[in-house]
Amino acid sequence: MYNELATIDERGVSHSRYTTYLFETDRYERARLAFYFSIIQEAAGVHAALRGLSLTDLRSEGVTWVITRNRVKVHRYVRWGEVVYVKTWATQPVRLHMPRIIEGYDKEGVLLFRSTTLWAILDKESGKPQRPQVYSDRMVLPAPDDPDYPITITMPKPINGDEAVVLLASSDVTPTYDDTDRNHHVNNLSYLNWALGALPSELRDQYNITTIDASYLKQTFLTDELSVQTWGATAEMMEEDEPSFFHRIVRKDGEAVWEAHSKWKKREEFRA
Repeated sequence: MYNELATIDERGVSHSRYTTYLFETDRYERARLAFYFSIIQEAAGVHAALRGLSLTDLRSEGVTWVITRNRVKVHRYVRWGEVVYVKTWATQPVRLHMPRIIEGYDKEGVLLFRSTTLWAILDKESGKPQRPQVYSDRMVLPAPDDPDYPITITMPKPINGDEAVVLLASSDVTPTYDDTDRNHHVNNLSYLNWALGALPSELRDQYNITTIDASYLKQTFLTDELSVQTWGATAEMMEEDEPSFFHRIVRKDGEAVWEAHSKWKKREEFRA
């Protein structure tokens, strides 16, 4: 079944394609950032499945995949009807994480976005992360000297909220059934949608995200009561030419479950 969704070439790179449907676009018929996040999730999942490492496969081994970080640089948001051509490959483990790179291109071969993600393999009973090397070997990485598909990455430390001293917006949210996935916890896309949904429409009309670095800190479930917070360095950040924000989602007890730092540019700078 998975062979119909993607192929893996002789270098260990998975290739797939995704059509931009109308429901994946915003009021200007440009792709939502969540569409790129869903591609990132899907491309990673299909590639793993082709190597016998799908969630179903891993459950039979008593473990599961979870994403812990997603760092994305967006060059352009596609229009309704455009096809996104995706390449993804796994890289060498970093401590207890399995990184991978996902790139999306348009039909002319121009880069649309690039994502570097970190994944952890957890024991289903204890929740403890497992050493990733055996799973990395099963993924079959590109050659160490392949100039097009590097397998050694360096991820900068996540930007924390120490300089984001002004609370710009806050709203409460309770997960619904549709926010949960096969692991029975909140899916990574819901955190992004909650964070962006907390921002004023005036800002979203004028700007789009150019980079975002999101960290998934804790699993959340249907019974959790959450607060979505947006922080900035100044109270006027939403009026800046290139605003940046620190996003935090916390439980009722104040424990952070998701954090992200985003940088924005005027919408017209993404057009092509």
